[in-house]
Amino acid sequence: MFCNTQPLRRFKRRNLFMLHNARILTTTLMLLLSAQIAFGQGVSTAEWSSKVWQAASDGNWDAVDGLFNEVPDADQDFASTLSEQIQTYRSHQEKSVQSTISDRDEALTEMKAHLEEEEILQAMQKAVEAQTLSKNLDTVMFDEDIQAVVNRTKKEINGLVKSGNLLTAQTLMYYLRTFYEDTARRDLYERWNERLEEITLEISLLRQYAPKHLHELKAKRAELLGDDLPEEYNEQAGDNWEERIDGIEPAMLIRAIDVATAEHMNHVSWEALITSGLKSIRNLGEMPVIAETFDKADDRSLRNMWIDAVDEEIESLPQYLKHITGKRVLIQTLERLLLINDNAMELPVGVIIREFGDGSMKELDKYSAIIWPDESRRFEQQTEGRFVGVGIQIRENENGEIMIVNPIEGSPAYYGGIQPEDVILKVNGKSASGWSLNDAVDRITGPKGTIVTLTVRRPNHDDPIDFQFTRDSIKLHSVQGWWKKELDDDGQPVWDWMIDKDNNIGYIKLTSFSEESYGDILDAIQEIKSDGQPNGLILDLRYNPGGLLPSARRIANLFVQSGTIVSGETADGKQLFNMRALPNRAFLADWPVVILINQGSASASEIVAGCVQAHDAGIIVGQRSWGKGSVQTVHPISKESSVKLTTQYYRLPSPDGGKTPGRLVHKRQGSTDWGVVPDVEVRMSPSQISQSNKLRADADILLVDTVERPDINELLSDGIDPQLETALLILRANALSRIVADHRQAKLD
Repeated sequence: MFCNTQPLRRFKRRNLFMLHNARILTTTLMLLLSAQIAFGQGVSTAEWSSKVWQAASDGNWDAVDGLFNEVPDADQDFASTLSEQIQTYRSHQEKSVQSTISDRDEALTEMKAHLEEEEILQAMQKAVEAQTLSKNLDTVMFDEDIQAVVNRTKKEINGLVKSGNLLTAQTLMYYLRTFYEDTARRDLYERWNERLEEITLEISLLRQYAPKHLHELKAKRAELLGDDLPEEYNEQAGDNWEERIDGIEPAMLIRAIDVATAEHMNHVSWEALITSGLKSIRNLGEMPVIAETFDKADDRSLRNMWIDAVDEEIESLPQYLKHITGKRVLIQTLERLLLINDNAMELPVGVIIREFGDGSMKELDKYSAIIWPDESRRFEQQTEGRFVGVGIQIRENENGEIMIVNPIEGSPAYYGGIQPEDVILKVNGKSASGWSLNDAVDRITGPKGTIVTLTVRRPNHDDPIDFQFTRDSIKLHSVQGWWKKELDDDGQPVWDWMIDKDNNIGYIKLTSFSEESYGDILDAIQEIKSDGQPNGLILDLRYNPGGLLPSARRIANLFVQSGTIVSGETADGKQLFNMRALPNRAFLADWPVVILINQGSASASEIVAGCVQAHDAGIIVGQRSWGKGSVQTVHPISKESSVKLTTQYYRLPSPDGGKTPGRLVHKRQGSTDWGVVPDVEVRMSPSQISQSNKLRADADILLVDTVERPDINELLSDGIDPQLETALLILRANALSRIVADHRQAKLD
């Protein structure tokens, strides 16, 4: 018998379809009901997480703290874990408060003791430390004991300057400027900042043209502080200035000032730039100590001849400019001065041109500068994210020596055996005594495939060690993760990007904005997503000084779907550009993100953080950023040199869709509003800063023979980094509702 089964099949399919839909509906209703069931104060998990996020975004930490007392117990395990994490966080906060009070009291006690012993430098150092550990920076300024130290410091500075002990005076000025920074006495901050810049310029002249005298000043300061004395002075250091002026021509200076008058945003006049340059080279005649390099500088009459000639040019300049162009005035001024120089101090032409040019640029702003031939290669390396060298990170130690922080993974230095804290004594047999960090970079880097020999002093080794390396291309990794697991076959780091695997929260640290940063971040995102959609991301921009504007634009666009990312304008507010977000590039727009910033976050970092904040696309945690909101453009002035000029300010997006203008973050003279102000301010004590930086650095060093490294998780478990801990807690709270929902769905499935 033939039976038509089609109706039966349709019936079964229909019932199966209805059964499937019923299951989905039941699951959906159960999830909706679970999201609506009241817990404690009648708040659902989803609503509670949303309230925490909104309160943090609004900067209302009291509300966040109150919500932390009402964690929904929809799922006992997850809620209990979060409650424990909140209690740990609060315990760390309480411990930090008590430690801060104790450290402040100890700093004040030590300050008084140093003052009684007439140890003014140490007393001022402790005064700044006590102020930093106080809740209110202004209140501390009126403490009688601190006022006594400040007044004594000012008197000490005057005495040191008169006696020629510029290095110790500079250190005291630095502490005094820091004391007034971010206080109501902005006027005093600017006054001491100006004096500090002046004395720093004089010290830079000593470094170049009187290195032996500077070495003596370093020894005096070390003795005063009780530090180890620097290594014995090496006479070879006296020739370092020659490389600094190699290839410099007067035409470079003329072209640089010509471009500056036309392109700099403040439209600075020829008169101002020439005058500033003249004052700079006048200083050469007021420093007899440079006679250790230039013999004629020891003759007072010849120095006076030089000073008188420069003064005459300064006085005559306004009259010259009434009749001929600024460019022609500069050419004639240089011709007259070079002629006088032949009969006076007989300084090398390159020295006069360089000091004149650097002095002129100081009239513009601190970010504008001539990039001389000896600096060009280094400048390109900083922007490209790659350089040719041996692969080491360096800094100056307390004695002004060039010390290795660590070798870069996969580099010649890494495989060659260079270790952290090695001190560079020589490069290719030439003494490194008296070198600046830039001097060291210029001499260690070079063409690919060439040989360079480093002579280093290693702790606990009696004799210096020679290392010979072949220079190679080195990639600077601006994108880093949470834990460096290992190195791949090419010697490149392999990162664990998850700061919290249980809650599926990622972490990316960006140290600069280079040409390769955006691509490296996309690679990191793909690795983070390999284990599923994350519940949040921490983007750490602390101590990131900035970099390339296009890189900042692309990275900000990751989080923002539409609207302005950043705009640029002239000094009088005329808009020059408006960079807008592209919707198809906002790959992370639906990711909860917390961005960390501090006083070391500048420029491109402020663009990204400020853009995300203005569009309410994430939460900013930490401390107010540096306040570098200007854009520099580079203009060639010769084949081997260029001039970098500030040509515009950048403005952050409007926070309300255009009703009010976005903020200018640039720190301008007299202004009290600058930088990106975090939604949640979390301050760190000096000890927390030093401990967290050291732990992070030590954990990231993966040497060939590394046996054990510190556990990076101690930053959180021991409460060493409260900014990071706060960011993670906000994301954990926000993730609770999603984790609970996913957990229930998994049970139903």
